[in-house]
Amino acid sequence: MTGYYPIIVLIASIFIIILAFFTTKIVSGGLNANITTNRNIRFIEKLPLGVDKSLVLIQLDEHYYLIFVGKNGAQLIDKLDSLQLKDVKIKNMKFSDILSNIKNLRYK
Repeated sequence: MTGYYPIIVLIASIFIIILAFFTTKIVSGGLNANITTNRNIRFIEKLPLGVDKSLVLIQLDEHYYLIFVGKNGAQLIDKLDSLQLKDVKIKNMKFSDILSNIKNLRYK
C-alpha cells in the first residue's frame, strides 16, 4: 500500500486542480463566456498616469468618453460626440540602434 501512496496523491492533486479550474470557469460566467462579446462598448486607449491612476478612452455607440480611473474609482472627464483618431505606427528598430541612441544621449 505504501508504494501506491505517491501515485494516489498525484492523481488526487491533478483531480483537484482540474475541478478548481472548471469551478472557476462556471462561477465566472460559463465555459463559453468571453469579455469581447459586447460590441456596444469599445476600449480605444489607456494612458497610465502613475501606479494606480490612468486615463481611459472608450467608445459607446457613436460617443467617446474620457474617463479618469484611480484607486478610489472612476470619474467621467468628458463626453465627445466625434473624435479624430490618428494611428501611430511604431518604427521597428533593432535593439543595438536603441542602445547606441541612448549612449549618444548620455555622453553629449
